[in-house]
Amino acid sequence: MIMADVLLWTFVILGFYVIIIAYWVGAVGLAPGLVERSCERLGQSPWKSFFIGLGMGVPLIGIGLLIANGGAPFIKIFGILIVLLVFLLGLCGSAGLCLRIGKGLVHPLDEAQPWLRVKRGGIVLGLMIIFPVLGWLFVFPVAILTGVGAAFLGWRDSKKVSDE
Repeated sequence: MIMADVLLWTFVILGFYVIIIAYWVGAVGLAPGLVERSCERLGQSPWKSFFIGLGMGVPLIGIGLLIANGGAPFIKIFGILIVLLVFLLGLCGSAGLCLRIGKGLVHPLDEAQPWLRVKRGGIVLGLMIIFPVLGWLFVFPVAILTGVGAAFLGWRDSKKVSDE
């Protein structure tokens, strides 16, 4: 392996790391209520969030991939869009996991800038995700699927509150 290959993979992994943290911080900036409710749901019942995410995420990703392998280009785009929306929902929900981790890493600036908790938790979770093999094949899928479940439950909780 030449130096160019080493640098290529180093910067690909670093780019993935920075972008995924940016999605988590962006989620807390755009939907702070959803991230907070996801954090609460992950604190109350992490296994329930995981199994709901597993039950929703895997079939939706499977359907999206089947559609993406379909005929016309418009239909393929629709399938890819389904898969990307599931991942986006998973990232929004896993921002709640980052917030949960960040709440354990207390800092004096947290009251003035609450998004710093998500950034710190995201740094920790991101480092766990980029760890070779274990992070790629276990931590990342579990975080995304748990995020799908937590985001769904957080969204459902917001609908219950608005209905009352």
